[in-house]
Amino acid sequence: MSDRPGLPRMTFLIVVAATAVGMLLRASRLTESLWYDEIAAWTSHGVLGPRAIVASFAEPSNHIAHTLLSWYSVTLFEPALGFALALRLPALLFSLAAITAVWGLARQVLGPRPAIFAAGFMAVLPVAVLEGTEARGYSMMICFSALASWTLLANIARERTWRWALYAALIAMGVWVHFVTAFVAIGHASWLAWRAARHREIGLAARGGAAIGVAALVTIALYAPALPELLAGRGMYGSSRGDEPSVFGPQGVHALLQLGGSWYIWAALPGLALAVAGAATVPRSATPRPSPRDAAALTLLGLPIFLVVVLVAGSWMYARFALFSLPGAVLLMAVGLDRVWVRHRAAGIAAGLMVVAASLADLAVRPARQPLGDAAALVRDRLGDGERILVVGLAHRVIDVYLADLDPQYSFMHGADLERKLTQIEPAWIVLYYPDRVSDGNYALLDERGYELVERFPGWADWTNGDVLVYRDSR
Repeated sequence: MSDRPGLPRMTFLIVVAATAVGMLLRASRLTESLWYDEIAAWTSHGVLGPRAIVASFAEPSNHIAHTLLSWYSVTLFEPALGFALALRLPALLFSLAAITAVWGLARQVLGPRPAIFAAGFMAVLPVAVLEGTEARGYSMMICFSALASWTLLANIARERTWRWALYAALIAMGVWVHFVTAFVAIGHASWLAWRAARHREIGLAARGGAAIGVAALVTIALYAPALPELLAGRGMYGSSRGDEPSVFGPQGVHALLQLGGSWYIWAALPGLALAVAGAATVPRSATPRPSPRDAAALTLLGLPIFLVVVLVAGSWMYARFALFSLPGAVLLMAVGLDRVWVRHRAAGIAAGLMVVAASLADLAVRPARQPLGDAAALVRDRLGDGERILVVGLAHRVIDVYLADLDPQYSFMHGADLERKLTQIEPAWIVLYYPDRVSDGNYALLDERGYELVERFPGWADWTNGDVLVYRDSR
């Protein structure tokens, strides 16, 4: 996987160009409507301020480090940027930083050319773009995963005490964003243990294990204020109802697809094909140490461990929980593309363009996540004097972000008390989201009461359930 050395200036310009392309793709998504998870996380945790944010874990929606940065971002930049953009700014910055982080990770073991491929993939892959424009902690998870793996690989090649300290800090920060990032460290620890057993690298394993131990202690200290709520709510992580998202279902399918960079099957296939090709051809060579094959195993080993733990523990998962493995998947994609490139330059160009074209097509046809803001704008524009609004949704007053001054009323849990609310409030307008979770009986009730569908705003959140419907009393 060698490449002739390029000028440092040229490499710098290429990485900057990839970041600029990434910024352009993300910019088009930054001002679209906020969706349920973003609003619920902010209203449940973000508005409380730093002290409460770090001590709050009544719900797993609090990605603590990200929520903390979002609070500072909104406090400092909302007047200049507006609420939505200020809320999403930390996710954007870490998503852009992940481009450089994955470039460095790939360059450490693959060389300059595959590293450029990896940076290009991180700039355009829909999964990376979309998580960089959402006020959640997943872009930080991806970035810290790449940085930690890069640091570990650099330290294995040439050990430095300060790098072990940096590695421990990066792991701790990643877990503080989302505790599932701990599987990055678990994967690293497993790889180090395997190296110790097979190649007698006892000293390396001991020092790496010590750094992971330090990361664990720092993580415990960071989570200490939230531990009481975390322990009190630990039952929420079990599959007690039996209908929670699981590995064997849409979430598991999308966790696989995102290894190809998209949540659409057709857009993920070119990336998955390159990743499979990379996995089949990644070199065993011990130079540089660790080898590219070692690096691929090190960055991806946490994923199967995570899936096994979820199954054995009887827990649940969302596909995005597994995004810590995206840097490893991009590493394999870069290996696959480089192999094709070396054998036939034109075929390599075609393979790379297929990934780019599929990614751009995905982003072009994909609607907003959940266009709550668009539905709210329609209602506000057409609302008559004295007319009331009812929102049929999940469990948070998310439309208040857009319509608080109009005092919308809510029928939570997808209309559990819809009949009573219709009789009590007599709303002229109804905003309904997560439509697939609303029962047929409730739709029949709306029809019986004379409500007609005015507009259906398409959305992709929850895979097939992101549409927002607006009804009006036609009587």
